[in-house]
Amino acid sequence: MPPLSAEVLSEAARRPHAPPRLLRAADAVLDGRFTWDEVAGGRCEHPFAQSLFTPKAEETLWPYLREVADELAEPPDRQAEREPAAEDDDEDFSLRTYRR
Repeated sequence: MPPLSAEVLSEAARRPHAPPRLLRAADAVLDGRFTWDEVAGGRCEHPFAQSLFTPKAEETLWPYLREVADELAEPPDRQAEREPAAEDDDEDFSLRTYRR
């Protein structure tokens, strides 16, 4: 199993399509039951934290965590290339015609 950081866990849990077992652990972190540092360091006995290290999690969750870790490891200029361009919020819609 590759090294896992608290930063990767935290970022992965904030993403829109985070797996349910990671979201349950994130809720426990928010409730103060344990920290991401404890999970990453293997020092947490809480069942939600332990669920991140099961064989099933290695199949389903770990590829997602590796993807997040790879993205975080990219140089900032590469991250900017992957991010979608922001839409112009100042666009004037008053002259547009919409059809049904």
